Amino acid sequence: MINLAQLDQSRGDFYTLSHLIDYPQAEIQGSDFMANFEREYDANSAEKAQVRDIISAFQQQPLTQLQQEYASLFDMNKRFTLYLTFYRFEDSRERGGVLAKLKMLYEMFGVSAVDQELTDYLPLMLEFLAYGDWENEVAERLKDLQLLFSVVEDGTYQLLQNGMIYADKPYFKLIRVIRQELGKCVAQHQINAQQEVK
Repeated sequence: MINLAQLDQSRGDFYTLSHLIDYPQAEIQGSDFMANFEREYDANSAEKAQVRDIISAFQQQPLTQLQQEYASLFDMNKRFTLYLTFYRFEDSRERGGVLAKLKMLYEMFGVSAVDQELTDYLPLMLEFLAYGDWENEVAERLKDLQLLFSVVEDGTYQLLQNGMIYADKPYFKLIRVIRQELGKCVAQHQINAQQEVK
């Protein structure tokens, strides 16, 4: 079960994380980005200091170098794709069904997915969590959010498994932070049940 109070409290976190895990733009290297992060990211998050360190690491590199690193990791290597359903379904028909369900999910909660990105693109999914409107939704429709959570859980787990040798790199630290922040939005009894199954 999704903890909606925590999900709402984490909106600023997901906004920041969506920009950091997307293709690097000049904005993440500006002083405004760090100032917005300090103001918007949940002050009670145990991961805030780690995210601050990642932003600092990104800001110390020339933008072109950061973009090259990003492209070599995520754009030219299927082992580390940010299109998260690929790990489970590759290019099968089942994947198309999940992508369509995610598109409907975004629209149901008031977010229009940009057509040039597939709906399982991690930065887009995080941006949805920052902007989605589920305040007045009935419990049945809120269960649909589970689909997004399970896609991110499965995909980021596979990313980290595939990238164990890069565990100390900022982008892989960032993926671990994303998993931790998402995990806080899942009710504790569900987490315990999942751990018992494993």
